[in-house]
Amino acid sequence: MGTPLDALSLSSLLASRLCHDLVNPVGALSAGLEVLHDEVDPEMQAEAKKLIDLSMHKSIAMLSFARIAFGAGGAYGQEIDFEEGKNVTEQLYQHLKADLRWELPTSMVPKDYCKAVLNIALMVADCVPRADSSVTIAGNINEVRFTAEGPRAKLKDQLVDALSGKSEGLEPKMTPAFLAALLAHNCGGKISADAVTDEKVVITVTFPE
Repeated sequence: MGTPLDALSLSSLLASRLCHDLVNPVGALSAGLEVLHDEVDPEMQAEAKKLIDLSMHKSIAMLSFARIAFGAGGAYGQEIDFEEGKNVTEQLYQHLKADLRWELPTSMVPKDYCKAVLNIALMVADCVPRADSSVTIAGNINEVRFTAEGPRAKLKDQLVDALSGKSEGLEPKMTPAFLAALLAHNCGGKISADAVTDEKVVITVTFPE
């Protein structure tokens, strides 16, 4: 692990990341409501309703995911139902460019394990910025492999640094990767990342038996 990041700085960075993710769908929701309120044309009203529906579901998906990945959702006790983690991740990916294949067994798992997996799942989607991409999350309780495949797949140096626990120069966008590194470390685990080809990135997190 790199230089420790104080709790206030980490919480500020995470808040910035979450606000950045939410500002577009919430803004679109507001715009849709304004159109619905002012517009009398039926077609425009129908389009506004579609925008409102999409923005509402995207905002809910992001908040439900963040509740577990960033916050204390499901934090009572030492374990969390991994099925809940799977569900919020699948809902989030409905609004991302990559298709998700979740091939992990579902069971009760340590909280930090679940949160680490979810934060990496969020970050690996950024490695495939184009449509017609996929993310596969497979493995078991001791090793989880995240494989991102698609046009112009890229493993950024900032992501590698954050996944290794380096806090120097950490930006809000990369904070979930840094949080994943902290969580994996707390579980006695480690994270590795490789750009296998121009269209494939693999991130692996291992945990002790």
